[in-house]
Amino acid sequence: MKLRTVISLSLVSLFAVVLIQLGGMLYAFHAQMQEAEKSLNKCFWMAFSETVDNLVNNLPYPDNSVAIATYGPNPKYKRLDGNEMNNRTAQQAATALQRVYGVKEIPLATIDSVLHHKLQRLDMGGGLTVERINTHTGEVLESTNPQVNVNSFAAVTSEAASTFKPRGEAVRAILSFPSKEMEKKLLLLSFITLLLLSTAIYALIVQMKSVFRQRNSLQEQQQNFYALAEEMKHPVSRMKNLIATEGWEEIETQSNLLFEETNATLTYAKTEAGQQNTGRRISLKAVSIASLVGVFFLLAVWSGYLYYTTSQKIRYQAEEQLEEAFYREADRYRYPLFKKANPDFEEDRSPTVFLPYADRFMKEIIKVYKEKGYRYRIDLLFVRHIYNKFDEDFRIKMVYDIQDTISLRSRVPIPFSLQFADSVFQYQLSETGFPDRADIHWIKYPSEELILYTGSPSVGFGDITTKLFPLDKDSTSCIHAVVRSPQRTIMGATWYMQVPLLIAFLFVSFCVFFQIRMLRAQRRLEQFQKDFTYSMIHDMKSPLQSVMMGAHVLASGKLADKSEKISRYKQAMEDECEHLLTLSNRVVMLTQIDRGELELHKEEILLRPLLQDISEKFQLKAAKKVLFEIDCEEGCTVYADAFCLREVLSNLVDNAIKYSKEEVTITLSGERTKDGSIVKVRDNGIGIPLREQHKIFGKFERVASGSQKTGASGFGLGLNYVLQVVDAHDGVVKVESVEGSYSEFTMHF
Repeated sequence: MKLRTVISLSLVSLFAVVLIQLGGMLYAFHAQMQEAEKSLNKCFWMAFSETVDNLVNNLPYPDNSVAIATYGPNPKYKRLDGNEMNNRTAQQAATALQRVYGVKEIPLATIDSVLHHKLQRLDMGGGLTVERINTHTGEVLESTNPQVNVNSFAAVTSEAASTFKPRGEAVRAILSFPSKEMEKKLLLLSFITLLLLSTAIYALIVQMKSVFRQRNSLQEQQQNFYALAEEMKHPVSRMKNLIATEGWEEIETQSNLLFEETNATLTYAKTEAGQQNTGRRISLKAVSIASLVGVFFLLAVWSGYLYYTTSQKIRYQAEEQLEEAFYREADRYRYPLFKKANPDFEEDRSPTVFLPYADRFMKEIIKVYKEKGYRYRIDLLFVRHIYNKFDEDFRIKMVYDIQDTISLRSRVPIPFSLQFADSVFQYQLSETGFPDRADIHWIKYPSEELILYTGSPSVGFGDITTKLFPLDKDSTSCIHAVVRSPQRTIMGATWYMQVPLLIAFLFVSFCVFFQIRMLRAQRRLEQFQKDFTYSMIHDMKSPLQSVMMGAHVLASGKLADKSEKISRYKQAMEDECEHLLTLSNRVVMLTQIDRGELELHKEEILLRPLLQDISEKFQLKAAKKVLFEIDCEEGCTVYADAFCLREVLSNLVDNAIKYSKEEVTITLSGERTKDGSIVKVRDNGIGIPLREQHKIFGKFERVASGSQKTGASGFGLGLNYVLQVVDAHDGVVKVESVEGSYSEFTMHF
């Protein structure tokens, strides 16, 4: 794969991850704004009811005077719950206050102040404004804080509460979270993630560019080596022939020219290696791993935040349903029992006086409802000169009123029914689609001693508990709900943020993984470059230097009377020329194979004589003790190119001798099969590590695996040559080896 393609894919992947991240954050922001709108509505209605109720209490009439009567909904339509009924009552009262009692208008500043304090208790900060609007035209008539940006994407608007229905006037609250703060929160995670991902990709690309540059340099060096090796073939052959005719001066001149060419190629390789190792190295691996740790930390922090906010949402939902169960238990269980146990109890609803408007209005409504056969509900608003706070919603206020009445007026104790409340609680949870199981615990406060419970008595790790609801006036007995193991629900509810973060984490993990592979490749290439120059010195420069020095000594005439030394010099020079010719022939043949120009002259070759000839040749020139065993029947043949087969077998035997201890036993075997011939070369040498066996047939791979440690020289072209030649014969070569025990190469022709 080209570097440009890798960079393009990396940038596209980065862009995709950031888009997913932004999409998840926008989804999370939308969900949080919905929750904020619910909380604003709840607080707004409490503030509106509190303001209206206290306007009634400030009317200049005696305590317990009925100032306003309001009516319930038409029973042909759905029935409203207590909170909705209370909201409707407050709206009717607001209209009556202005039409009947001369209140100029419902004060927005009071609603704003009360609402502000209620929102503060929920840690909901931001710009708050309360507006008076015309519901017919949508026009804003008055605002407590015109500076609030009501059109901001970070603003939520409450429901509208009617204040003067005939004129279409209503009030509403708008809470605008600080846009800059919201934008910071929205973009902070994206920016940090983008920074970490960009850092990881930058480190990866820099490392890949270095590896690609190094590979290109090595490929250029290899091409130079190939060209040099091919050019050597004819000059070296001529030098070998000149040894017999003792043309020392020509040999010296020719070897000197080849030596200079080899030295120039070697110098270029060393210069390239030096340039790559200069300059200050930055630990790109450390940068990538730091990015991974950063994303992981970001994932943990953000996941924790999402877990907390979602668990708060689940707790809020459970509290709502427990409130409903608490209300129904008091209203439909304890209060009927109280009335049954106290038949002479009469609610003290007798007012001091019905003010004219309330009296007239109530009579008219009752008359109309009775004539039409409707069920109706009349709520009376009394004048009481106290400030009445609405810090609980209508249901809980009713429960506390019922509990106070029972505790003060009942002849017999009427305890809280945990079974009734739990039955309602579970029903409410199922109706609202609550996904988790929740129990109710009845405890003593503050000791938290358990009195009764449903489900399990313990509170497990990860369980969510709601706030306490007192069962008596001094709050020594309370109930709360325990939501069991909501983790699956929380994770399901926050997938839109967890998935992008997980993708980012996996993406950086991939970058780090690829970075480590690049670093390993770079180390291998650096080692390869070192071994390449090492092999050039030993397999090309040193033999040429030996030939050049030998020719110089013999040409000087210093050994004219020493025939034995002259013979040794000649033999050494011939061996070095033979070594160079073998290398050159292999390079030429590999080049021909790469170009598709290799011509094979296949014939049936008697295998046993060939194996014997090879074994005798290597026994004569081996520098260590070598024992050959030949396992091949007479008449066994191989259909192959004779020259190539000899070269392949010679190479395998040469390797077996090089990579062995002081003594080595080599077994050469062959057999004829129904679909061809099998030839094997087995030794009892040092073996090949399992992790290296899949690489040994690659070009120069033997050098890259550490030739200097074994003391064996060579470019590592031998096994690649074996593979290429056998492939050219449409054959197969395999290796089986155990480190420290043996190696066996099997060729199937």
